[in-house]
Amino acid sequence: MSQRDLERNLKLYPWFSMVLEALFFAPVFFLLFSSKLPLEQVLQLEGIYFLAVVILEVPSGYFSDRLGRKPTLIISSLLLTCSYLLFFTGTNFELFALAKVLMAAGFAFKSGTDASFHFDSHQSLGITGQFGDAEARVASLNLRAAGIAALIGGFAGTYELSLPFAFSAVGATIAAGLMMACVEPTKSSQRSNVSFGKQLGNTLSQLRDYSLAWLLGVAVLSIVLVHVPYELYQPYIDLLWHSDDKELNKSPIITGIHALIVMLIGSWVAARSMKFRRRFGLRKTFLLSVLLQNLLFLPAALLLHPAVVLVLLFRNVPKGLYMAPLSEAVNERIRTNLRATYLSVQSLAGRLAFATCLLALSLVVENGNTNWAAISLMAKIFFGVGTAGWMILLFTARLVEENPPD
Repeated sequence: MSQRDLERNLKLYPWFSMVLEALFFAPVFFLLFSSKLPLEQVLQLEGIYFLAVVILEVPSGYFSDRLGRKPTLIISSLLLTCSYLLFFTGTNFELFALAKVLMAAGFAFKSGTDASFHFDSHQSLGITGQFGDAEARVASLNLRAAGIAALIGGFAGTYELSLPFAFSAVGATIAAGLMMACVEPTKSSQRSNVSFGKQLGNTLSQLRDYSLAWLLGVAVLSIVLVHVPYELYQPYIDLLWHSDDKELNKSPIITGIHALIVMLIGSWVAARSMKFRRRFGLRKTFLLSVLLQNLLFLPAALLLHPAVVLVLLFRNVPKGLYMAPLSEAVNERIRTNLRATYLSVQSLAGRLAFATCLLALSLVVENGNTNWAAISLMAKIFFGVGTAGWMILLFTARLVEENPPD
């Protein structure tokens, strides 16, 4: 691989990441599922997704460390294409469950490998010092693309709730083509050459580093808390503004516009996240992001009111604040032949925690109805989980080194 090829990676990667993160279905997926299935099955679908990730997440990271970043990301894009097409055509729980499994596989193969591809391309060019700022720019662009996609998906969902999934299928196909035009940023000598069991053992041994263990806690709690308003804001808005006019339900339009504003605000924060991290330090940045994420959905747990929707416009501020700094902090502490496996373990821990919460909640929701009582109960439980997790991070933050050892 030449320098020009690696520089092309850095030019194409933001586009690859943007089209794959353009989730047109984001404003309507809950509405689509709840229009065809009772609430307990909707929650079970989400649980199936996260449990499928449990099975696929770490093997996909090992696949990346063993065989390379490029083939892993191509497989990811194609799996997501198949998943979205099934959602577009599906009508029952079984097809939706299969689509969820394929989606889990797609995002599992992407998880960790995308950041590893980006970091390894910088590393091969000898410019890892630029990675954090580059990752912040990508995060900002992703949020903007996601917001525009959400607006388009919201309007499309007004007439047909499954249509946004077709748009996402096109985006995933384009992503596969962009990755095919890239080069593999790692050399064969940098890849793992040990068995899966040995790789996993070597990966888990990294947690002897107190800083990495604390960062893992940040990642797990952030994954759980970031998903709470994402899962709840659609039914919340639907309760406020649902229309019985089947020809024109206002909920998808409102959720689409809401998502656009959410993403634009998050994008603004993400673009400045590395400046914030350099000014206030690693520990304060992550403690603030987790605290804000937990407080933002508390109003939704306490009352059903349009003013709460305005508060939820800021739900991506914490995500924008922590994404690039966390990616930099973890990537620079992990060697190349463990990087994707470690990031997969990190993602797995967070998704498993959230899947467990969702499956537990599906057992306590009564009558299968998406009503205010059910939404309030779910938000209150997650707030309790978030508060306990934040207190643990606060009292253990003194163990963390602001910068990795040379």
